[in-house]
Amino acid sequence: MIVRIQKEPFRQRSQRIFRLQGAGFIGLGIGILAVWNPLTRPGPTVCMLRRAVGLPCPMCGMTRGVALCLRCHPLEASLFNPLAVPVLLIAVMLAIKWAIECGSGRCFHVIVPAWISRNLIRAGYVLLAVNWIYMLIYRREDPFATTWLGQLWTALAGSS
Repeated sequence: MIVRIQKEPFRQRSQRIFRLQGAGFIGLGIGILAVWNPLTRPGPTVCMLRRAVGLPCPMCGMTRGVALCLRCHPLEASLFNPLAVPVLLIAVMLAIKWAIECGSGRCFHVIVPAWISRNLIRAGYVLLAVNWIYMLIYRREDPFATTWLGQLWTALAGSS
């Protein structure tokens, strides 16, 4: 058998508390996005890369994408960020796993061979890089001149 699940009691109380907090945090985030629509009432820009140089990071558009997924528009969500649907699914599955672990008092570990784990991590990095290339090509929303770095560049170039 390649993949197996091992159940064991929590070694420390902090592990159970972390899982309970994580499940609550994911539930709170999904609840907020189910009520608040960032497309009609946008909030502040929190991406530091986008604020600094006007380029999107690999996770830019995730809030709007997840909000659209929750409103049953996964194709539109993928236009904002192609990883919105998988991130939402993984977050929900993780919250459910953590809630079950907290309720049962046992920790579930998925055990896979090291070569599978390494290849999954590599695939994740490749997926993130491909997503960032997509974001850089198709999701340029902020011009460089309006960012603080662009304004500083303009000020320095104008003073010489």
